[in-house]
Amino acid sequence: MKKTVFLAGAVALASTNHAGAQDDNDRGDVTMLDRIVVTTPLRRETTLERSTSSVTVIDARSIERSAAPDLPSLLKAYTGVSIITYGGQGAGANLYLRGMSASQTLVLVNGVRASSVTTGTASLGNIPLDSIERIEIAKGAHSAQYGSDAMGGVVNIITKQGGPCADGRDSSASITTGVSHPWGGTLSGNLRGRNASGVDYSIGGSVIGTRGYDFTTPTAWGHEPDDDGFLLGSINASLSKQFDWGRIYGDALISRSRGQYDASYPDANEVDTTSFVGKLGAEIKHAEDWISTIELSNSVDRSRNFRDGVAGDSRFNSSRYGIFASTQKGFDTGAMSHVLTSGVEAYREQVDSTVKFDVTARTLAAVFSQYSLSYDALTIDSGIRYDHNGQFGGATTYNVGASYEILPDVTLRSSYATGFRAPSFNELYYPGYSNPDLKPEKSKSYEVGLNWRAGADTSLDLAFYQTWLADAIASNPPTYRPFNVAKARITGFEAALDHRFNTEWAGKVTVDVREPLNQDNGKYIPYRDRFKATAEITYSPTEQLDLTARLLYGAARYANAANTVKLPDYVTMDFTALYALDARSQVKFAVENLFDAEYSTVTDYRAPGRTFNLSFTRTF
Repeated sequence: MKKTVFLAGAVALASTNHAGAQDDNDRGDVTMLDRIVVTTPLRRETTLERSTSSVTVIDARSIERSAAPDLPSLLKAYTGVSIITYGGQGAGANLYLRGMSASQTLVLVNGVRASSVTTGTASLGNIPLDSIERIEIAKGAHSAQYGSDAMGGVVNIITKQGGPCADGRDSSASITTGVSHPWGGTLSGNLRGRNASGVDYSIGGSVIGTRGYDFTTPTAWGHEPDDDGFLLGSINASLSKQFDWGRIYGDALISRSRGQYDASYPDANEVDTTSFVGKLGAEIKHAEDWISTIELSNSVDRSRNFRDGVAGDSRFNSSRYGIFASTQKGFDTGAMSHVLTSGVEAYREQVDSTVKFDVTARTLAAVFSQYSLSYDALTIDSGIRYDHNGQFGGATTYNVGASYEILPDVTLRSSYATGFRAPSFNELYYPGYSNPDLKPEKSKSYEVGLNWRAGADTSLDLAFYQTWLADAIASNPPTYRPFNVAKARITGFEAALDHRFNTEWAGKVTVDVREPLNQDNGKYIPYRDRFKATAEITYSPTEQLDLTARLLYGAARYANAANTVKLPDYVTMDFTALYALDARSQVKFAVENLFDAEYSTVTDYRAPGRTFNLSFTRTF
């Protein structure tokens, strides 16, 4: 039960907790807003304000202010995102973006594919929040940039990076320790800086453990009346060095966890999961406006299912080795600025399992090209990509988008894109549950959005979108053999309003409306949110104290394809208090689901009840 997809809405923000941290610089009576630079939508640096698609950046301060103990809990409050959890911390979690399934959105760690080759989804629970510097989320199809899986969008999780510290020191370290209820604890640390040779470095690690709770209801399949605990250890590292000719860099995140779950199988109710995502790269600067990049990457997802006291286990080990190369050239013609990018990408996917797959490896290769134009208030982005998959052949995808500042601080954007997803190894080759004749899923989507930056204190972002899905892969009992079905259509509207009332008070309101329809039978696609809303308020009465409260409402949604079973609506409240004891010490107290609401995002699986976290952070 692993996952994917989702999120964002180009809110350029003046307030508290919305993505993309942005500091205000006062110059006389005019407040200048810092530009936010993102890399995910186009695989190169661009400014958020000129993006032609919806993008959200969740920065370190937003993560700190959240009451979330893990990544799925953090993401669920953002527009466009649906999180389906099979229990609490460490349980399987599916991440849906704009109504697309978990396997239809690409999850990256530092720009590298993090999904399992067998399931097609990423182990989100194995990515601790303490290792994350920021998250960039690009909504809508981005297969023209990334290829397979990027139908619903791209989620790029960037781990902590090196470089000089904010206070001017060459290096700094931090350590965080905390306790939680249900009973558990955390310990993490990070060291970052730049040495005398100009090498930027960051290395960190964390250990997280919780006793958990009973994830399933008594009527659930395989219910075992016990607490389902979780233990996770991780290490993240980053190195880079600038030269006259360019830059070399590397990033890595490795984590290992043990989780408990309920199962009727007599031989397994625990799983060990090992995840690794890493890359080595070089940027070659041919000229001020011409840069080439080459990267080598590797991702690993290994799981071992077992039961204490029972001999034997089942193992599913998958790996992906990749190479990426591109060249980017900019030039001007009069008042117009142009950027041309072209490149190639290839990766090898392999499976090693105690279950005998009919095929255990495949190679995927692609060539792509992008063109961007900027002229005064107008930006145009376009791209085309051809992917060749050793299993089903080729797929061509493309996108075109534009943004235009129709009035001062009012920007209109629109985009159209196609996408595809290659079937996973489980869908193609798992014994007794597979179909080697599956075709790739295909999509086309468009969006129209508007962003209004009403000064430094107010930001409003609106987006309307539609996605058409063809050859969607589904399965039905009793065989659960996957097959391609006809069509689905998802229509949605998102709105996010940020406002700072004064130096002490700030707030945010979001609304997420969606109609996910199976066009074959006119029914709603199960487990897709149809309405979600959040309201958040932040109060900072002193420089030492920062208080945040967030209310989330999730409307009722259908739990089966026939639309005869509904999961009820729910309301949760989270609260966070940050208090700075001095310039380098901080205490954080957080409560998730303050009023202990009972609800489920999947039939027979309990979502977390009231959870307390108390932690202390010291910077050296």
